[in-house]
Amino acid sequence: MKKPSKIFNNIGLKIMAVIFSVLLWLVSVNINDPVDTEVYRNIPVELENTSLLTDEGMTYQVLDDTDRVTVTVRASRSVLENINASDVTATADFSELSFTNTVPIRLSLSRSLGSQIEISGNIDMVRLEVEERQEKQLVIEIEQVGTPADGYIVNNVLTTDGNALRISGPESLVSQVDRAVVEANVEGLTESINITEPIRLYDADGNEITSSRITKSVSTSNVSISILQTKEIPVTASASGEPAAGYAATGVVTCAPDRITVAGRSSALANLNEIVIPADELDLTGATEDVVELVDIREYLPDGVSLTNTSEDGFNGRVAVTAGVEPLVDRTGQLSQSRIQILNVPEGYQVTLDSQESVSIRLRGLQANLDAVDVTQLSGVIDVAAWMQENELTTLTEGELEMEVTVSIPDNLTQIGTVTAVVNVMTDATADQGAAGEAAAAGEAAAAGAVESATGTTDSANS
Repeated sequence: MKKPSKIFNNIGLKIMAVIFSVLLWLVSVNINDPVDTEVYRNIPVELENTSLLTDEGMTYQVLDDTDRVTVTVRASRSVLENINASDVTATADFSELSFTNTVPIRLSLSRSLGSQIEISGNIDMVRLEVEERQEKQLVIEIEQVGTPADGYIVNNVLTTDGNALRISGPESLVSQVDRAVVEANVEGLTESINITEPIRLYDADGNEITSSRITKSVSTSNVSISILQTKEIPVTASASGEPAAGYAATGVVTCAPDRITVAGRSSALANLNEIVIPADELDLTGATEDVVELVDIREYLPDGVSLTNTSEDGFNGRVAVTAGVEPLVDRTGQLSQSRIQILNVPEGYQVTLDSQESVSIRLRGLQANLDAVDVTQLSGVIDVAAWMQENELTTLTEGELEMEVTVSIPDNLTQIGTVTAVVNVMTDATADQGAAGEAAAAGEAAAAGAVESATGTTDSANS
């Protein structure tokens, strides 16, 4: 009969010894290399296979910052000393997306540091907002801000790299976008410039939409701003043609407006001092009243010069040109004999105006022109030699004759008929006899006066 193996002798004591040894080892380890925890905050969750969602025309947004996780690692101190935040990896694979739009977070360490490691996070799911992706095409609008310097205007503002923008993103956001705007600041400008400005999105109420979830095909736009100098210049006009018989042009041609503001480069405006509307634009032929024509002033602007803000101030580029036409009026007046000269009297004759006869003249013209003339101040000339030649006379006959008077009148008046004056013609001999007779008569009158004077003196003495 075999004897029992000695290995089983005192088996209970042996088991207790093993247990005691293990406990002693654990106590020794915990004393020399204790288990501890380390917390790593704000660890980013790597999103994997997102194309599985976006390729289906969907978009997503992480909610409540669930793509950031706080990770706690439990391990022995010696192990923890070899771990840092970059070793902690958090991933969320979109292939595991649930119907509640959550993706589980998987935590791991990037390198193997033993099996006695526990790793956990404060959240275990990435929560998503998922919706359909939408695209929209917009025209880039330019919003002008400010005003140029005095004496300058904005000629035009345009984008030089196209005016179309394509945006895409969640339907709930893209559907709110109403306008795409680029700002052009022209404050104080005196010359043309090119600028690059960001494109901003606005809803129908004018509120800016700044969500990063909306993707733009371009984020900036190149803008060209053209600045022109301005100048205010007068507009003048004239007229052509003759009014109907019995009427005349007053010579007054007015323009409304009579001043316009134009714009252009300084070189184009330097020698531009007025705009002249030619006479053939206003034909007075046969007119019996004022003639009015609307003339498009833009036809007479030099190259490179344009009107400014015609739509804003109500001016449509047409100037109302008015030429005055009035009826002619006749007036008769008396010339002053003192302003009539008698010239070229033949030798041996004397010719004088008959002081008893008036000299009348009839004038025709516009009322205003007639009112401006004092007939008594007009000058006239009687050319005796010319009168004799016209009447084929070689000698003059003494007595009263009627001769023509040439009167100087203003250019804007017309003389109606011939002006004549009665003159007295006598020879020098007759004139001398007359003078002698007058002298004798004067002497006799003087003597008679002296006698009367002496008689009066004697009578006074006797008294």
